[in-house]
Amino acid sequence: MMKLKTPIELVAHYKIVTPMFLGGEYQRADQTHFRNASFKGALRFWWRALNWGAAFKDAGSQQAAALSLLHEREGKLFGLASDGENSKQSCVQIHSELRGAMVSKANLPNHTYLLGMGLYNYKEGMLRDYLQGGNLTIRLTFKTKTKEEDIASVQQAAIALGLFGGLGSRSRKGFGSLALQKVELPGNNELNFTTEESIQKFVQGLDFYSPADAPFSALTRATRIDISATKSSAMDALAAINTELQLYRSFGQNGKVGSFQARRNFISDHDNVLAATLNTPLQALPKRAVFGLPHNYFFSSSKAKLDINVEDEARRASPLLVHVHALGDGKFIAIQTLLQSQFLPATTGVEAKKDRAAPQRIANTAVDYGVISRYMDGFNNKKTLRAAQQ
Repeated sequence: MMKLKTPIELVAHYKIVTPMFLGGEYQRADQTHFRNASFKGALRFWWRALNWGAAFKDAGSQQAAALSLLHEREGKLFGLASDGENSKQSCVQIHSELRGAMVSKANLPNHTYLLGMGLYNYKEGMLRDYLQGGNLTIRLTFKTKTKEEDIASVQQAAIALGLFGGLGSRSRKGFGSLALQKVELPGNNELNFTTEESIQKFVQGLDFYSPADAPFSALTRATRIDISATKSSAMDALAAINTELQLYRSFGQNGKVGSFQARRNFISDHDNVLAATLNTPLQALPKRAVFGLPHNYFFSSSKAKLDINVEDEARRASPLLVHVHALGDGKFIAIQTLLQSQFLPATTGVEAKKDRAAPQRIANTAVDYGVISRYMDGFNNKKTLRAAQQ
């Protein structure tokens, strides 16, 4: 009798350490029906980010050819939907088990307001419920003929998701952080990720081959990864990011940002946008637009508003990703990852719109990633795990 091979299986153990705004059709959190599709989407994001450099190298540093090659490799590994003969089944199956998570709609601390904009506000409180706490076990089962290098690439993506990312709304801002604790490997082996040293070792093994103009969020030579803060709770770690980001970006009101003195690092942004509300066209994007679009302004002095949006109401997600990680000693660290890439395609326009007036197209949409680098430099006790190389 022919002996059948047992499929290879990897088991990843994550903790949900910050509120996770993950839901179905009605955006309602559900602790009993975790969406495997959400995890797979995030897994594929990190797989693409990690494997762009290899595709770029194998394609002779030709961007269009690299995109085609990466798409082909992703389809063979994760599956490809097609009406024709090119359809492919996924080589990896995902099985999940979520335990100990609670559904909550309790108000979040005000000191995380900037990172959670759109999820709650001061007047109405929480606009959505969320998953709080819990342990997520993900089993990745591979077909028996899956190549070892493909299994290793998925393993690497699952680790990156658990060290730098999360799931749900505002996951780039640190909400929904999935903190990877360990990965069980065949042969009773395992990898642990509950120390800064283990995270540093993983970062050192990553490929940062490609230049900074990747056409999507990917690891490049300009990628920077920092441990920016260490706190005794996950929300305190997230609050440390929120406070520094708000102080760095905000013009303030009456010279104050909350109880702090306003730094006013971007006076020209304030003045140019205020002038645009008075019908002086914007000639270039505000410097702070590098943190992502849309970019909305409200001036308390004049009650004027100005919205800066990508054409056709598209978005440009922030290139700065925040992740809160649980360590084995009970501490929590905030990891910030700058995925510098092409900010917008050359053919994509950006518009400034005031109230009901016709939108005005902004001619110069160039951004300066140094704006984000200087923000990351502002954390006094930061540890840079990966420094950008231009």
